[in-house]
Amino acid sequence: MLWRIGIVATTMAAMVVGLIAMPTGAITSAQGQYLEVPVQETGRVLVVADGDTFRFIPDGQTDYLTVRLLGVNTPEVRGFYNSNREKDMCGGVEATDVLKSVLPPGTRVQLRSLDPSSESLGRLQRYAFAWNPVTEQYDIDVQAVVAQSGLAMWFTVKNEPALAYQYRVMIAQTQLEGKGIWNPLYCGPLEQADAAVSVIVNWDAPGNDNENISGEFIIVRNIGDKDVNLSGWLLRDSSLTAWFYLPEGTLLSPRDYRIVHAGVGQNGFPNPRDLYMGSVTALFPNPEPGKFLGDGAYLLDHNTAMRSYYEYPCVLDCSDPLQGVVRISAVNAVSTANTLAKRANQEYIKLKNTGATAVLLDGYYLRRGLSTYPFLTDTVIAPGKTLTVRIGKGTPTQTTQYWGQSATLLNDSKDRVALLSNTNVTISAKAWG
Repeated sequence: MLWRIGIVATTMAAMVVGLIAMPTGAITSAQGQYLEVPVQETGRVLVVADGDTFRFIPDGQTDYLTVRLLGVNTPEVRGFYNSNREKDMCGGVEATDVLKSVLPPGTRVQLRSLDPSSESLGRLQRYAFAWNPVTEQYDIDVQAVVAQSGLAMWFTVKNEPALAYQYRVMIAQTQLEGKGIWNPLYCGPLEQADAAVSVIVNWDAPGNDNENISGEFIIVRNIGDKDVNLSGWLLRDSSLTAWFYLPEGTLLSPRDYRIVHAGVGQNGFPNPRDLYMGSVTALFPNPEPGKFLGDGAYLLDHNTAMRSYYEYPCVLDCSDPLQGVVRISAVNAVSTANTLAKRANQEYIKLKNTGATAVLLDGYYLRRGLSTYPFLTDTVIAPGKTLTVRIGKGTPTQTTQYWGQSATLLNDSKDRVALLSNTNVTISAKAWG
């Protein structure tokens, strides 16, 4: 069976490091507007710990603080913090050298944040801007230097979204160009060089994400034509805490997959393909109006080479192979049954595959207002066929799935439903009224 799916392709490019100058005390929003942000601390660099962390002595003090840069996350190195760091990860030493080049000991630095209490693992979370002797301002954007090096993943937190979009764009550009860690060959000869694996994040669990942690999950799928052995490969998000090593015996035949849930559970239960990362909190933030939030999932082999990744929301190259192929062909919003449950199942949305090959709906979902429906893993629509999603509850079949609502969802007179990818690309939409 042929499936139509999207894969990010990368090519090798030389590493380029650039500096971004910005007005002192201001940062840009996703819309490019300047926002005043409090300067929290000013002082001098003591020493760089790794590609996104350094020790800093505030003016007027003698004790150092540890600063974790916002916006970027680089591969780990040994020392300072030992969690997950038995050895240097691919790109970690080079990323450390990049940060050292812009923050040598004694460099004057201004730290900024929206929230002065932002910290993680005892480290301040800050945007850092170095003193520029040419302009005599703190206008050297340290995060931008790291982001454009090709040695960083994207990192943001909910209470510090101000520059998230800017660095996401910079990192996405290095991904498209295949710089640094985004070219697997950067790390040397590949383990299982012909392995082709996709990673897709379902970041919006049904209901409250923190009350349904395992409703967040990552689908790891063999999209190649040869078996791949993922035993011991690392699956992680952009944090230090959500690291998961795929268990021994994770052998995927072509088109086979595993569902790695964020929460706590027993591997292989209730379904043989279920695995659990063991987190006690939700991992993947949902995008919010007025905030540029998101995350990613990254699959690394034993040599910590980046073999597959998935980030949301999309900022560059946001086309999707299913646009113009899968369409919302019909919606019924009118229900007349005598019970809420029956009325809910009178409401439905039909999707049609108008293409010439089967389509796989991993990583796609329906949205109506704030309510979302992610398709069941491994949902396939054959060419010319339709899939019906009923709003109520029921037992799914190959041609019908159920949103899971106890009552009606769609307004009879005026409403809108949309089919989106998990990178927030609209595939199809239908409005009425």
